Amino acid sequence: MFFTGLLVGIVSLIPGISGGTIIMLSSKYEDILKGISNLNSKVILKLLSGVIIGVLCVAKIIEQLFIYIPTQTIYFFIGLLIFSLPTVIHKEYKYFSFPFILIGAFIIQLVTMFTPTTDIVITTFPKLTITFLILFAIYGMIDGFFTILPGISGSLIMMILGPYYLYKSYLANISFMNFIPLLFYFIGDGLGVLLGSKISLFLLNKLHKVTISILIGMTIMSIVVIVPKVDYNFNMSITSLIAFILSVIPSIIIKKKLN
Repeated sequence: MFFTGLLVGIVSLIPGISGGTIIMLSSKYEDILKGISNLNSKVILKLLSGVIIGVLCVAKIIEQLFIYIPTQTIYFFIGLLIFSLPTVIHKEYKYFSFPFILIGAFIIQLVTMFTPTTDIVITTFPKLTITFLILFAIYGMIDGFFTILPGISGSLIMMILGPYYLYKSYLANISFMNFIPLLFYFIGDGLGVLLGSKISLFLLNKLHKVTISILIGMTIMSIVVIVPKVDYNFNMSITSLIAFILSVIPSIIIKKKLN
């Protein structure tokens, strides 16, 4: 349980593999969801301790990657997303419904139309106001809600919505002042996971085909919308391709460890 939480924490900052997919690959998805939904302290503490350590381990690394090789880093995340898809598809292919896949894709496309662009590395943090902290907590709730769902990454949704880069920079530059918005985000995140676990159990039991199809559609469209819109020279193209190919390595390792 702790190791599963550790991996969930690591991938929670990586917009490629869903935390829900990690839990599903561990073959403990329903048990963990029931444990969270029923507020089982043993399950929650083991999972949470792993998540916290995982997040803290990778925050600074990801921040540095976005500083020096941002485009290549996003292509690495895209590779993780693409290479994790076959596992979900293999497990759930008999439930696919093409119309609902299109609905899922449309939802992501609609979200991107109303999402402002943002810097990928934050050096100047916004002023802390009650409005900002409440909004940041709401973002955390959205992140937690999607983190627990299989197939779609909470960080990926946050990247599309915008606050991912700010959250990442807060974690990479922890201080007393930066911990305040993080605390609000974590509270929202926890509520989102709790809400997501209850809703996930209901949807996957009652509307499995619809739920899985929409999530797959959202994941596929997410790959499209996060492709970096930059000027590609030869060096940029080659290094981005290499980063994409290298992403298959952690995908295989994670799958083997969990199985």
